[in-house]
Amino acid sequence: MITRDRTLVPMPAGSARRYLPARNGELPPPIFEAETDEAPRHLRDYLSVLHKYRWLAIACFGVTVGLTILVTLLTPRLYTASTRLQVARQSPIQLRLDGNVIRVPDGERDANGVMTFVSAQAAALKSRDLAERVIREHGLATNEAFLDPRPRRRGLRALAEAMPRLVRPRGLESAPAGSAEHEAASRTSAAPVLIDRYMRYLSVEEIRGTDILEVRFTTPDPSLSALLAAAHTQAYLETNEEARRANDITAQEFLGRQLEEARQQVERTEAALGRFAAQHPNVAVNEEQKTVAQRITDFSKQLTDAEGTRLSLQSRYKFLGERPHGDLLAYFLDRPGLQKLHLALLDLRAQLAGLEGRLGPRHPEVQELRRQQAEIEAQLRAEVEQEVEAIRTRYDAAKLSEDDLRRKLDELGVKAIGLRDLGARYQLLKNNVDSAHGLHASLLKQRMDTGVNAALVASNVRIIERAEASLRPSKPNVPLNLTLGVLAGLVLAVGSAFSFEYFDQSLKSSQEVADLLQVPTLATIPNFEQARRATVRGPHARRLLAALDGNGRAASNGHGTTDTLNGHDNGHDDLVILQEPWSQVAEAFRTLRTAVLFAAQGAPPKVIVVTSAVAAEGKTVGSLNLATALAETGSRVLLLEADLRHPRCHRTLGVNADRGLSSVLDGQEELESVIHEFEAPPLFFLPAGSLPRNPADLLSSPRMRQVLECLRSQYDFVIIDTPPVLPVTDAVVLAREADAVVLVVKGHGTPSALVREARDRLLMAGAPLLGVVVNDVDLSWGDLYLYDYYYQPPRPEASA
Repeated sequence: MITRDRTLVPMPAGSARRYLPARNGELPPPIFEAETDEAPRHLRDYLSVLHKYRWLAIACFGVTVGLTILVTLLTPRLYTASTRLQVARQSPIQLRLDGNVIRVPDGERDANGVMTFVSAQAAALKSRDLAERVIREHGLATNEAFLDPRPRRRGLRALAEAMPRLVRPRGLESAPAGSAEHEAASRTSAAPVLIDRYMRYLSVEEIRGTDILEVRFTTPDPSLSALLAAAHTQAYLETNEEARRANDITAQEFLGRQLEEARQQVERTEAALGRFAAQHPNVAVNEEQKTVAQRITDFSKQLTDAEGTRLSLQSRYKFLGERPHGDLLAYFLDRPGLQKLHLALLDLRAQLAGLEGRLGPRHPEVQELRRQQAEIEAQLRAEVEQEVEAIRTRYDAAKLSEDDLRRKLDELGVKAIGLRDLGARYQLLKNNVDSAHGLHASLLKQRMDTGVNAALVASNVRIIERAEASLRPSKPNVPLNLTLGVLAGLVLAVGSAFSFEYFDQSLKSSQEVADLLQVPTLATIPNFEQARRATVRGPHARRLLAALDGNGRAASNGHGTTDTLNGHDNGHDDLVILQEPWSQVAEAFRTLRTAVLFAAQGAPPKVIVVTSAVAAEGKTVGSLNLATALAETGSRVLLLEADLRHPRCHRTLGVNADRGLSSVLDGQEELESVIHEFEAPPLFFLPAGSLPRNPADLLSSPRMRQVLECLRSQYDFVIIDTPPVLPVTDAVVLAREADAVVLVVKGHGTPSALVREARDRLLMAGAPLLGVVVNDVDLSWGDLYLYDYYYQPPRPEASA
């Protein structure tokens, strides 16, 4: 017997976890994923993805390449002809009157300036006016080849006759003489529809880094493309030449008008200067003005000197007038005469002083000396007075001279003012005459330069490559289209495969299940239909296991009722072990049986809960076939239908579900009275019964634990089919009472996040999670391909 204290706890083993039984009775702790490094992806992993979605990739590749070929075949053939032009900002030769070649300034050689000019010329080549001119001049509005272009239409060579040989396409040099129809058409305006058609054919491209433009025409007719390229180039050259000539004519007319006005201006200024000269005979006005200015300068200098002299004499005269006579003698002692008299007076005074003291005052000699002293003193006074008078006289003369110089300077100032006004008028008239002569000479020179440059017809556009009628279509480019189609097909094929792989959140391999859930994979159940198509080769391989009596009736269940297993009911197809015992699916369920028996250490689990994350993952089919597989070994197996919300087992087995587990839990029925027994194999079944209002309460009640304990003691294995984990809590409640829990996962269907959440709920509740059963997978999953190499269905003789 297996005791109730068997639970499963996790034990790490390498990079994955294994769940082994714990015999101490305690519940396992909550288990979370171990922190493991993500395994590196290898080339074989990517190749496996491509192999998995190979049909999708092949379909995407085939559709893309097919569409490319179809589009290439349906695309109309177009032919391109091109003309290359080199454009310059100025003509290569421009002359001046002095014979020097004009050089373009450094600023005009700027790369941006050149590129701007080339872009402007490209825009001019794409002008609708230029297109209208070509249509009008060459009569394209009435040309059938232009209106309905097809390869090798008539009427195209007539266009070449009107073109110079310089732009005529190669291969069309010998063109017949054209009619005059286009002459009449050239006088009418082109319709906008024709211009739109023309512009669709035209494309202008700038060759990067050069001043070369490429004019291309793409039409359904190679001859039309070449002729339109040539005609467009010719019209562009003619337009440039007409614009240049118009500019020259405009310049000539403008310079002529300006020259006439300049000549009249010269005549008027010369006449005005002549009248002024007649009114003022002194033509050397400027020289006279210079003389007066010099005289004013001289007089100003003399006046300054005279004023200085006067001020000096005035100071001396004022000084002498304020001093007594005795003091004045000392001022004039620098005069020789006064100095001699002063010395003589001093000598007499000395003699007089000596004699007077010795001879007395009345002595004749003394008297004589006194007389001589008086005479010398009188002479000194006379001399001083004379010197003072001389200073006064010089002062008066200096003042008179100053006044005279000032008067003359004023007169010269007045005269200079008059001469200055006269000189300004003269200079103005003379400047007018010089300006008029200079303007006339400049305009005359520009007119001559313009005439010479106009006579030198040098264009700034050079044709470096003429148009040529192409023999091969430019569109569609078949090799390029096929290459792009193949590349696009490969990209789309690989992208679609990896996109499906990326957005597919379901579980796709046993290794992925193990890495995600960290629990072992007990078995992998293939898709029933695919397994049948792969292994069944005739109706003889499908056999039903009849009941022991051979007529499909079951034996008595010991309680007075018998159950019949109808092998022809469609619902019994889920019992693969009974219906197809030699199939791959049956072997897969036997693998599940082996895993359940030997996955845990010691005795195998007795009460096994089979559940899933969400509905429709195959838990009911798994429960039925696991119970049947265990019953084939001779064990007493009870299948308990514990899904009290949406039961299905009773339908597959063909049992009436009016009485069952819910009746027992409600106390309405005894446990033994609702158990059904089948004879082939000896399988016991307890249906769910009528659907109650409170299934979770019933399943978690003590009565349910009593039922499980009773069944545990009576049967070797109790397989419990439960509702899914995530929608309701019924499975989690029952999982705590079981010895093992088997989680059914639908391969390629259930999102991995839901499976992980279901596992976490079970482990958080302490459920002994034994492992995972991956259900409903294709034959490319895992190791299922091994069946193809070893397993073979029985032959009809063996079945018989």
